[in-house]
Formats: sequence, structure tokens, C-alpha cells
Amino acid sequence: MPRLPETLNTFYLIARREFLTRVRSRFFVIGTLVLMVLLAGYIVLQTQVINRTVPTSKLAFVGDAQVLAQPLQAAANAEGIKLQIRSVPDLATGEAQVRSGALDALISGDATSPQVDVKEDLSSTIAAPLNQIVKAVALNRALAASGSDPSVVEGKVAGAGINVRSLDPNATVRTQREVVGIFTAALLYVALLLYGQLVAMGVIEEKANRIIEILLSTVRPRQLLFGKVAGIGLMGCLQLALLGVVGLVATSRTHAIIVPNVGIVAVAGGLVWFVLGFVLFALIYAAGGSLVSRQEDAGAVIAPITMLIVGTYLAYFFVAANPDNPIGVAMSIVPPFSPILMPGRIATGDATAWQIALSVVLAIAAILGMNALAARIYTNSVLRIGARVGFVEAWRGVA
Repeated sequence: MPRLPETLNTFYLIARREFLTRVRSRFFVIGTLVLMVLLAGYIVLQTQVINRTVPTSKLAFVGDAQVLAQPLQAAANAEGIKLQIRSVPDLATGEAQVRSGALDALISGDATSPQVDVKEDLSSTIAAPLNQIVKAVALNRALAASGSDPSVVEGKVAGAGINVRSLDPNATVRTQREVVGIFTAALLYVALLLYGQLVAMGVIEEKANRIIEILLSTVRPRQLLFGKVAGIGLMGCLQLALLGVVGLVATSRTHAIIVPNVGIVAVAGGLVWFVLGFVLFALIYAAGGSLVSRQEDAGAVIAPITMLIVGTYLAYFFVAANPDNPIGVAMSIVPPFSPILMPGRIATGDATAWQIALSVVLAIAAILGMNALAARIYTNSVLRIGARVGFVEAWRGVA
């Protein structure tokens, strides 16, 4: 126990050196600023340009409300609104098509007070002219029914209007969660690749210029390994936190998503899983990097790890599209897939509490296991300069 303070101090010094060296570099400062600008610009572009592109609205009319179809089509054509009128055999079929997304709105009931069924909400570009047409129909009918009594006519027209009913009020939030889930998985995918490879290349660079021999004359291989992983991990957390803050500010300003309900949970969960995922994969990358001594040979040891991360990210789209699939659920719980899949499922709201808890426990267990494996490989191979060290040789520690 008396050696613990010295060990922790050595670990702290190595991690601090690694963190400050990289954070102060132009690559980190310029790269972070560029990423922040690109992220904010994309969010603004998404909400101000892409989301303002007016799609074709698909509507259907049932019963007496069918008299509104032709004047609404004429009004849409005059205003340059893209409108497509479809026919449905009955109300039930129309509601089913609204729920499935085949129809944007179903207008039914009395033409002077029609009910408008929508999945989420009714576009203002459709609601405004439709309301005007409904009032015009109410005016004409009131004139025909009440003769020349202006008070009766005014009362009929004032009471005319559409009644919007949402068939799936949670669709908007669910869509937001899906977008945040994809963004979270993509960000973690890029972060694990980028920072993990930084660890591997750092180990190889120190072996190639023989700095490793000087460092290991004063510290132990395990201390150097864990200090490097911690230092680069802290740099990654700082960069991701800055990007997360920019993303939250940009989305709150542009109202791209509901920040209190979706964004903050995604950012916090993403950071937690970045720490778990980074430590796990950084240990793997460090062990792989210690097997070679030249940058030219890095691809041979990095490629399999990179393929694993890329494959996991591609699997996320299957998991997101099939949230209740047993295979997808199992993959999101079990490492090494969980660091990318689970935070995405948390953002979409598909992960249950027990699944999250179990995935965290398994991730920590995997880190402890990889800790022992990576430390042994790193210790036995990091001082062997020259030819590539085989995995079996590194494990056994034989020359």
C-alpha cells in the first residue's frame, strides 16, 4: 500500500502530459473549431433550408367534405402549393392510410365543420386555405338557408372551421429520437475510430523513435499504457463535450429538436458510453500498436479493429429499424457492440432500464478483462523493436 500514492502520481503525470500535449496542438484546436462550425452549420442548414422544402401533401376527402376538394386544389395551384388529392373508399381505410403515412390528412364529416385526421399535425400551408374554403361553404349554405338575415349568416360563418385530430401525437417526438439516435451512434463511431487510432499510432511512434526506451527507464509499461489511454480519452471527452454543447445550443436556437426531452439525455448518455467504449477499444488499439515498430505496418494490426467498429455502426441501422428484434437487443447489450448500439437505443427510447444496466456491467467486465490482456501484450512487446511481434509471442513473452 505505501507504493499506491507513487503509482497514482506517475499515472497522473503520464496522463497529464499526454492530454496537454495533444490539447495544445494546432491539430486539436483547429480541428475542434472546424468541427464545431460544421456541426452548427449543418443544423442550421437542416432547419432553415432542407426542412423548408415543401413536399407534396397527399389528402383524401370522405362524405360531404368532398365538396372541399376541388376549391382546395384550385387554391393550392394558385399559391404554388404541391397538393395531391387521393380517393379512399371509406373513413376506416383513410385513417389507416394516415397512420401508415400514405396520406398526410383525411378530411371527413360536414363540409362546414370537417374533421381533419393527421398523423402528427396539419401543415399551415394546407390549414389556412382549407379554413377559408370551409368558411366560404358555410357562408353559401347559410345564405341559402336563412334568406337575408345577416346575423344568422354571420353566426354560421363564424362557427365554421376545421377540427384537426392527431392520430399519432407522439410521432414527432419519436422522429426526433430516431434522428438523435443516428447522430449519437455516428458520433461515437467516428470518435472511437479517431481516438482509438491515435492511441495505436502514438504507441507505434514511440517505438519507432525509441522514446519508449527512455520512458520505460523510469515508469512501468502498464503505467505508460494506462496513462496514454487516459490522456487521449480526456482529450476526446473534452472535444465531444464541446461538440455536444454546440449541438444543444444550435438545436435549441433553431428548434430542431426538443432539447430538454431528447438532446440532453443523448449528450450525457453519449459521453458515458464514449468513456466506456473508448477505454475498451483504446486498450485493444494500444495492444495492437505495440506489436509493430513502423507506421507502414500499422494497417495490419489496426484494420481488424477498425472493421469491427465499422461493422457495429452499420449494424445500428438494423437495430434501429427493428427495436424489438432479439438479435439486435442482444448485440446492444454485449460488448464490443454495446458502446455504439446502446447509446443509440437510449436516444430513441427503445432501451429498457435493465438492458442499460446489464450493458454497463458487461462493458466494465470487458474493460477489466481487456485490461489484463492488453497490459500483458503491451508489456511483452513494446520494447521489441524491428519485426512485427506475433500475438502468441507477445502473450507468452518469448523472444
